[in-house]
Amino acid sequence: MQKILFTILLFGSTIVCYAQQTDSTNIGENEEVTFFKPDNSDPLKFGLKLGIGYSGLSGTELHNAIGRIGINGSAYLRYRFNPKFSIQAEFGASFRGSNFNNNPAEYSSIRLYYLDMPLMLSYAFDKTKNDFVVAGLQYSYLVSSAFYISTNALPEPTSPSFNKNDCSAILGFQFNTPFVGFQVLGKYGLLNLNQNQPWPSAAQPANNGGYINNFSLEFNLLF
Repeated sequence: MQKILFTILLFGSTIVCYAQQTDSTNIGENEEVTFFKPDNSDPLKFGLKLGIGYSGLSGTELHNAIGRIGINGSAYLRYRFNPKFSIQAEFGASFRGSNFNNNPAEYSSIRLYYLDMPLMLSYAFDKTKNDFVVAGLQYSYLVSSAFYISTNALPEPTSPSFNKNDCSAILGFQFNTPFVGFQVLGKYGLLNLNQNQPWPSAAQPANNGGYINNFSLEFNLLF
């Protein structure tokens, strides 16, 4: 991520230096230098989103969760149908799950890999139309899961039985600049992931059929 930001800043500095050199050599006193910037007010935009997230598993079944850091990315299509309102559809992937501060021989980590399809509505609440409140829903499909016990460095050979489908409520904030957008999103899973099946290798404590819900806090860059 730092390399991406450095590349953007270097590219912008190079253009500015070139424009200044052109102004001093090839442009008359009455001529102006024009510097192109992407227009955030364009009705249709396709782009990429990269970010990191702090995720966890809440509910009544799992205990002593301490969360974990994962990465996410997606392609997005944004359509502005009103000066203040726009709708954004995405398709991407995310690494989620949770770590747990449990005793030896108990579960210590659950790691989940999802395909995500969010649909969000944005409202610009300032005069520049660069600050947005974001809300929406996200459908997620569980591609794979891994279950760790505190005494083992490798995941258990049998994956835990989780609901493959999830739907999350989304609420957040987005700020757009001419070159990159900054986004903070909170997501909470509305469906119970637990299918009330025994944990792999009979890890303790046993699965008692309680609720398990996804939640995450994302920090994203939009290009």
